[in-house]
Amino acid sequence: MAKLVSKVKKDLEIKWIGIDGFLVLLYFLITAFIFYGIATKNDFIIGKLIPYGVMFVVTIIFCDYLKQVYKMIKNR
Repeated sequence: MAKLVSKVKKDLEIKWIGIDGFLVLLYFLITAFIFYGIATKNDFIIGKLIPYGVMFVVTIIFCDYLKQVYKMIKNR
């Protein structure tokens, strides 16, 4: 029982090196780009760069989760 609780706690920890840290860093980068784009009134950043960048990153994250699901299914 103690091993199970220990394993669950370990699984719930944030891993700063990996996807969790990447998402935190990505949040600050997007916020900085949006602020810069608004401050300089740059339509390219707000209208093209940010939306396409976010779509690209979301696709990468989705593919990573699909890879993890595939590994779980394969290990059965």
